[in-house]
Amino acid sequence: MTAAEGIHLILPRTLLAASLAPVYPTACRILARDTAMAIFIRGILDALMSAVSRLTSAEAIALGGSVPNLLASCLGPAAPSAETKGDLGRRLRRHIEDNLHHSDLTLSRLTRDLGVSRSQLYRQFGATGGVEAYIRRRRLRRCLLILCDARHADRRIGDIAYEMGFTDEAHFSRLFRRLFGLSPRSARNAARGDSSDLSGLLWPAGGGSFGSWLTSLTTG
Repeated sequence: MTAAEGIHLILPRTLLAASLAPVYPTACRILARDTAMAIFIRGILDALMSAVSRLTSAEAIALGGSVPNLLASCLGPAAPSAETKGDLGRRLRRHIEDNLHHSDLTLSRLTRDLGVSRSQLYRQFGATGGVEAYIRRRRLRRCLLILCDARHADRRIGDIAYEMGFTDEAHFSRLFRRLFGLSPRSARNAARGDSSDLSGLLWPAGGGSFGSWLTSLTTG
């Protein structure tokens, strides 16, 4: 072994494509350095390292919605892998992430789709406020990513909310402000470079440790 430098990019499993989530990062995949995808991934990571100190908070949030898909294209397709019973929490979160846009994403549907009991759901999400609170937070975060994405700049905020399962725009706005500390419109304006700042969305309010921040990415 010789001294070397490395770059670590940490992604929540829920951001990985559904075809990759059962495999990565639990399984190790090594790409030969001279292959096209290895060269491309190395270029992506080098570019991120060079740009990270200059990214605005809005740009960082926007990249957070696109970089995982780009990396998934480089890593896939993954070999099929059946998830074990020990992966219940991961399977639940993956299923929720893939179905956030369904208005009938309820406890009853989760128990039916995944063959689990309500008590199992309560145990998995009890520490984070329950499954309904988790689904609501994930929907709000998905809305935030869409609002900060320039490709959706012309979409109505109400349409984005309805697409993510919210049936009342005013109620959605209140929930959004309660979680992120600013209105959906202010978040969109900040992403366009207006006066509002989105830096508080990249790091937990009041600071906190790096470890607790990483944990928050997986718990919603």
